[in-house]
Amino acid sequence: MNPVFTRRTLMLGAGISALLPLSACGSNSGAKDAAQGLASALTNLDVNGQRFVDTLASDAQASLQNIVRNMAGASVEVTAGDVTKGDNKDARTVPLHWAWTVDSSQQKWEYDTTATLNKIEDAWQTVWEQTLVHSDLTHTSGLQLVTDAPTRGEILGAHDSKIVALRPVVRVGLDKTQLSDEEQQSKSARALAELVDVDADAYENTVKNAGDQQFVEAIVLREEAFKELDRAKLDAIDGVHTAEDSLPLAPSAGFAPDILGSVDDASEEDVKNSDGTISAGQQVGRGGLQGRFQDQLGGTYGYAVNIVNLETDGSPGYKLSTPQEVKAVDGKPMTITLDADLQQKAVDLLAGQTSPSAIVALRVSTGEIITAANGEASEGFSTALLAQYAPGSTFKVPTSLALLRKNFTPESTVNCSESVTVDGQTFKNASTYPADALGEQPLSVAVAQSCNTAFINERDTVSQEDLQNAAKSLGVEMSVDLGIDAFMGTVPATDSEVTHAASLIGQGDVLVSPLAMAVVAASAAKGEIVKPVLVKDAGLEEAKPAGDSVTADEAKQLQKLMRGVVEDGGLKPLLELTPNVAYGKTGTAEYGNDNPPKTHSWVIAVHQDIAMALVVEDGDFGSITGAPIALEYLKAASA
Repeated sequence: MNPVFTRRTLMLGAGISALLPLSACGSNSGAKDAAQGLASALTNLDVNGQRFVDTLASDAQASLQNIVRNMAGASVEVTAGDVTKGDNKDARTVPLHWAWTVDSSQQKWEYDTTATLNKIEDAWQTVWEQTLVHSDLTHTSGLQLVTDAPTRGEILGAHDSKIVALRPVVRVGLDKTQLSDEEQQSKSARALAELVDVDADAYENTVKNAGDQQFVEAIVLREEAFKELDRAKLDAIDGVHTAEDSLPLAPSAGFAPDILGSVDDASEEDVKNSDGTISAGQQVGRGGLQGRFQDQLGGTYGYAVNIVNLETDGSPGYKLSTPQEVKAVDGKPMTITLDADLQQKAVDLLAGQTSPSAIVALRVSTGEIITAANGEASEGFSTALLAQYAPGSTFKVPTSLALLRKNFTPESTVNCSESVTVDGQTFKNASTYPADALGEQPLSVAVAQSCNTAFINERDTVSQEDLQNAAKSLGVEMSVDLGIDAFMGTVPATDSEVTHAASLIGQGDVLVSPLAMAVVAASAAKGEIVKPVLVKDAGLEEAKPAGDSVTADEAKQLQKLMRGVVEDGGLKPLLELTPNVAYGKTGTAEYGNDNPPKTHSWVIAVHQDIAMALVVEDGDFGSITGAPIALEYLKAASA
């Protein structure tokens, strides 16, 4: 039976239809699909596949490209809202939400526009207008993105001195517009590479692959380094171009590069791996503190989006308005403990060393590292903080502490024999050891003259575990976070009889860094473990000692033993210091298979509130190589 429709039924059906949203009506579903397709096309900034009222898709695409051509560094996501009925049954309007993401900024630019859809020949087509992209646009205007770079935070040192700050540099390279052909490009590239000492093959290839209109940078030089170039040779190179700039730099190229790190322009890889937080041209920190604290020092990039009048070639003309502006947030400065003058003094003192070398110094009272300098032969490696060397006789300070804990005193007698054999291995004293200090001697003499056999003869008194615990009590193996990596030494808990004997005089499997030995000296001076500090107020995890601390009474006896090294041993040059209160220990550690073996030259020393350690990888006795350098450094620190 066919249904019977009454007037009431028809009226009720019409009422239900009027209450339904347009998106639910069959006549509107096509408009919804068209709106979503339009939003997707605008997101891709490609509307070539869309249909427009009285406008070719190619013309709409050309208009869109003109509008956004100056928005490089930004991407957009466009979403369509609910479709609503327009002025007639074949017209619809749809709100479009635009959300622009700007590289290196976390703040999006969001706004809404409205698109009009008309149904023509059973297909919904868009009315193309510039206001579809932004309501303030006209047919002669477009969008322009301008980034706002923050000022990078400075790195300050002791006394608020500027360690890393903007300093003048010169960018040196080739302007390819001045080079007529590949042969000339190649010739100039190789000549410039040779002059500024960069890889000629690599630079030639970079120039070859760069765009025709590009300036191709070869090197960035400090202003003073640029002035040292042979200007006649530079000017003779076709296409050479220089540009003055400034970069965050330390006072000199050799000033703690391992600690500070560096700053340069972001690479393609940086941009790719940054999840949108870094954009091309942005400065980023690499390594050291610059890399670790990039977020703090780098600040946050800002940007502005201007509506500008477009020139005939699409380039931006005069500004009409600024609908979006996000101010850059400058980087925050950070303060470290390095003393700029003393750091540079240490660099200068190590300048003549032909093997890796380092000086580390810290304040006994606070643990603040005031110097962590490496010699030029370290070639950028942090010998000061990361080197792993046998400490030689400087380790007789922890060994002496282990003896003190066995009820020894500085006056206790030890046997400084000419030699001692342990499980077939013979140990001797240095060839320069004084004959009148052999035999039964007070421990104080054994330390002052650095008698190896006296300590090895006590190998049954001090176990390897005793030695390890004593070293830990002076800061060895401490867990530290300086803001950069550091090695605080290692002393095996168990060892063979021969290696244990060697460990007592800082050989065997004992390894330390200059930082670790500076902490040993400082802890002996303070009477408690000194925790090293490099970065102030950075929220870093506090250092954690690996064992119980040296006591004040033990420290007094260690100081007496170490003072003897200044008064009667290898550190006599330190008697020149004012006031005359210095104490310390020299060390010479054999390494390698040469005959005679090469030696590390060591000094640890304390003068007033400064504790220091010095190492030269391939040096003479500590008293010969290290003592004069230690004297000059401590003089400067006392001035």
